[in-house]
Amino acid sequence: MSPEKRPVDPDTASVTGGHRPGEHLGSLKPPVYQTSTFVFETAEEGKRFFELVYALDEAEEGETPGYIYSRLDSPNARVAEARLAAWEGAEEALVFNSGMAAISTMLLTLLRPGHRLLHSSPIYGGTAKLLRTLFAELEVEVVAFGPETTGDDLERLAEEGDTRLILVETPANPTNDLFDIEAAARAAGSVGATLVVDNTFLSPVWQRPLEHGADIVVHSATKYLGGHSDLTAGAVCGSSEALEQIRHNRYRLGTTASPATAWLLGRSLETLRLRVEKQTDNATRIASFLAEHERVSAVRHLSLLSSDDPGFEIYKRQCRGPGAMISLEVVGGEEGAFVFLNSLEVVRLAVSLGGTESLASHPWTMSHSTLPAEAKLGLGVTPGLIRLSVGIESADDLIADLSGALDAIADR
Repeated sequence: MSPEKRPVDPDTASVTGGHRPGEHLGSLKPPVYQTSTFVFETAEEGKRFFELVYALDEAEEGETPGYIYSRLDSPNARVAEARLAAWEGAEEALVFNSGMAAISTMLLTLLRPGHRLLHSSPIYGGTAKLLRTLFAELEVEVVAFGPETTGDDLERLAEEGDTRLILVETPANPTNDLFDIEAAARAAGSVGATLVVDNTFLSPVWQRPLEHGADIVVHSATKYLGGHSDLTAGAVCGSSEALEQIRHNRYRLGTTASPATAWLLGRSLETLRLRVEKQTDNATRIASFLAEHERVSAVRHLSLLSSDDPGFEIYKRQCRGPGAMISLEVVGGEEGAFVFLNSLEVVRLAVSLGGTESLASHPWTMSHSTLPAEAKLGLGVTPGLIRLSVGIESADDLIADLSGALDAIADR
């Protein structure tokens, strides 16, 4: 096998993938193509580009569609997509202008009135609201299942209606509950449904759902993939066949990531492993500290799973590391949570996650605020629950900050 065709590790592809300096005046880094449209050399070339982009004709061997308009595609989008596909072990990836744009475009492509969608629960609040509102209005039957659902139970659920899609978010937001991707794949396969896995929380550094039977992987690329809290983006990864119609609907809906956003994302993917490994090391130390603290009634981090935990076997089988998301329950309910949050100095109070800085939020009144109280409690989202996204700061400084904020609960 020639050196040019030797498969490379994602760590290498994330630095070099999708960019040939010789095609860009020798620029070591991809230039930002800040343009709305692209010029054709000839009318014949323009005709051919449209034929390929809109699938009016099949590409010849080695032929790649040219660029037409940045709503459709851009050189920067292709760089980010090549690097992300390498990370997920996918044939292709598509980048979008937000995580919700990615999941909305995917769902609108795969679902029709009368179809049934099964989704893991809890799930990100924005996704939950989208399913409860828009897709309910579109007469899609939406059915939730919890982490206690067995593989056999899930197969029975899939067989009860016209199930076309199973959506699994694992670990779950914000509780860190784990769901078995292989069991979900079997359930989807039993009825010919598509299995989609939201891999935002662990990133492809610690989990690669396609290796466990998923058909499509989605990300809020705003989070770990972007990693610097300076962009909003989304991504969908999978086989060329699985993504074909999603790509065309991305064109129609105008949900493609802008060149500037795609450039930032491609840049960020170069340091993905370095950031995530540091964040995970910090989170593991912090989780151990919190687990021993008297003002913390519960801590959920995958490093704390024991062999008798229901999610332990799933973790060992499908995860490569525990990630950097922690859920902790502080004493004192909402009041205790607010005292804790208002006392933080190093950790910032904000929603989102996966950035270089540590962030804390209150799911009860923030990300899951639109859910009724009973529904939140049923998901494990309580008034005292804090979601902590651990960054790359000094672990000692973070622990000192968290310790001081917990002490403030008692001093109140």
